[in-house]
Amino acid sequence: MSRTHILLIFLLLPLTLRSQEDICIGKERSLYSATLQEERSYWIHLPELYDADTIRRYPVVYLLDGDSFFHSLVGIRKTLASGKGKYLSPCIIVGVLNTDRTRDFTPTASAAGRDGKIAVGAVPQGGGSEAFCKFLTEELRAVIDSTYRTSGWNMLIGHSYAGLFTLDTFLRHTELFDTYLAVDPSLWWDQGRLVREAKRWIEGRDFKGKSLYVGVASKKRTDRVDIHLDKVSCFLSEVLPQAENLRFFSKSFPDENHGTVAIPGIYDGIKQLFGK
Repeated sequence: MSRTHILLIFLLLPLTLRSQEDICIGKERSLYSATLQEERSYWIHLPELYDADTIRRYPVVYLLDGDSFFHSLVGIRKTLASGKGKYLSPCIIVGVLNTDRTRDFTPTASAAGRDGKIAVGAVPQGGGSEAFCKFLTEELRAVIDSTYRTSGWNMLIGHSYAGLFTLDTFLRHTELFDTYLAVDPSLWWDQGRLVREAKRWIEGRDFKGKSLYVGVASKKRTDRVDIHLDKVSCFLSEVLPQAENLRFFSKSFPDENHGTVAIPGIYDGIKQLFGK
């Protein structure tokens, strides 16, 4: 073997070793929920310096639909925490994986569709959000707080049905999280019941210290009748302005539909909520 070949081997060896290294942004964990009576999985991402700094404690972001948005949120946090645009400080991200979204994220059982009508023979579904909320804030949070160095500050992020759950939790159990981020929440659910009931939950309450962001895909659909945008508009214009001392942001995304708005909504929400 010539000296040239030997030199090339030594030069390329670090590249070969590097290509075999794993790029890991989180770990998968699970726990049995006595409330839901099933095993629930979650993914967890720790800040880069978590192991190096054994004293610092971190805020926790609970991300619903974690199996869909965990990788994106980790990337968004890294992007928005670097350079001059430092929006979100290092945090622990918990991506909660799904088993039954309709059951877990809806506050009432309903047979109504997105048009507000109930088809003949339609069977009511959902209505398990209170049980899921108990699992999330009592069982899962207890594990996270006892296993990792958490600061006591918590944020909830949800899209679609999970956005509905996020707003329902904000209204019914405001104290459970410090910051709420809901993207295109399914406020059409149960003929817009959450919007109708929201006014009495907000009236006379002080939301000091709480922050909320609502992102909306405002591109109208022409293929079907949908009460979604009307309900969201009512919630934003008539309900939330009554929330005393609430730190509130919203944005309309006219070029996005319900399926594409999640990532830009989460990105914009973090920028607005944590911008200087």
